[in-house]
Amino acid sequence: MRGAEKTVVLGALIYMAVYIPCVILAVTSTAFSAAGDDPGAVFRVILPFHFFGMALNLVALILTIRDLYLRDFGRENAKLTWLLLILMTGGIGWVIYILRHALKPRPAGGEPTQ
Repeated sequence: MRGAEKTVVLGALIYMAVYIPCVILAVTSTAFSAAGDDPGAVFRVILPFHFFGMALNLVALILTIRDLYLRDFGRENAKLTWLLLILMTGGIGWVIYILRHALKPRPAGGEPTQ
């Protein structure tokens, strides 16, 4: 991945690391459950951030899959295996792929990635 692609992917990971605990805290907070407060107020505040995060994560996923197919792994089914892990593990495989391969430069000259 190049610099801008890494920035988008890392931004998506940081966003998820901050957004998920904030949403959980906001929804479970007793401050919004008082009788006089509007329970929908917290969702009206969170909703724009949620849509921003969805768009950011979709772009990051597309960039990750692009990196996956531009990288040479040497093994015949490695790309398919990584694609299935990224798409079917709920984000865990995506994070593992990013940390293991995507942040490292692709080898020049078609050398396989270890």
